[in-house]
Amino acid sequence: MPERRVLVTGAELAPAAMRILEEIGARVDLMAGKVTAEALGEQLRVKTHAILMRGNPPIGAELMSLAPDLKVIAKHGAGVDSVDLAAATARGVLVMTANDANAPAVAEHTIALILALARDVVTLADRTRGGEWARGTYAGQEVTGRTLGLVGFGRIGRRVAVIARALGIEVVALSAHPGGVDAALAREVATVAELLAVSDIVSLHAPLNAATRGMINRESIALMKHGALLINTARGAMVDEAALLDALHSGRIGGAALDTLTEEPPPSDYPLLRAPNLIVTPHIAAMTAGAIVRMGVSAATNIAAVLTHAPLDRDAVVNKDLLDPR
Repeated sequence: MPERRVLVTGAELAPAAMRILEEIGARVDLMAGKVTAEALGEQLRVKTHAILMRGNPPIGAELMSLAPDLKVIAKHGAGVDSVDLAAATARGVLVMTANDANAPAVAEHTIALILALARDVVTLADRTRGGEWARGTYAGQEVTGRTLGLVGFGRIGRRVAVIARALGIEVVALSAHPGGVDAALAREVATVAELLAVSDIVSLHAPLNAATRGMINRESIALMKHGALLINTARGAMVDEAALLDALHSGRIGGAALDTLTEEPPPSDYPLLRAPNLIVTPHIAAMTAGAIVRMGVSAATNIAAVLTHAPLDRDAVVNKDLLDPR
């Protein structure tokens, strides 16, 4: 059996995922904890055939050049902004995602943030623990009958729409692919401006790229309904945090719930953390027990398929230019 080395960055794998790699005779080396570019570079100088990414640092052309035998980078999730796709494609390295393994978990967390923000759950809990009984001054918001605008209508956005509709929420959506919104679940809009103008709640579910980086900024916030809510379970860099901070302090935005920030983890003096009407969770939307197993199994299965020349899940391949045409 040929030598196959798989490097896992960021954390250990679920036992079910490890078994998949062991069954193909792979040597699996784990880099647990916070992984630096220098440490990753040292590991890549040892013959490496696959990387299973559970954490940073980003992998660019320089790091890839240290691993001439690299065949595949498999993400333990759906986002690929931490991989230089152009460099990977130029070197013939497949980049694959865990497909929709984390979609149920992220969709549920999104809805949880919407409800918690609308009903002021976190602040009320803190006030009550502090000895205040705020029942006489409380007036929360119902989500039934409100309009949710989804920026992105992929696997996660679609699941969010299903749950939102069950709660009586009207849904509009912007897809990267015109015509890509299921009319049974949401009304498709053509532009971000149109979506922001009609939405009481705006939720981000698009990949981070040149078009989406900083898309929620002072100009776009000015287009939102006064008092609208912002939810971000996608990527922190999609939001101009200085603009959001000002909008929260001024009341231009009624509240924000973020599972991801531009800097992670944030320092203790991170300005945004002092904003009113803000909920922040530590980038854990996808981190349920079930999702972790599904993502690990999916990533390991993708690696095993590449290294054994088995049929690939084409939907999981990001740089499809490397696939043979059907």
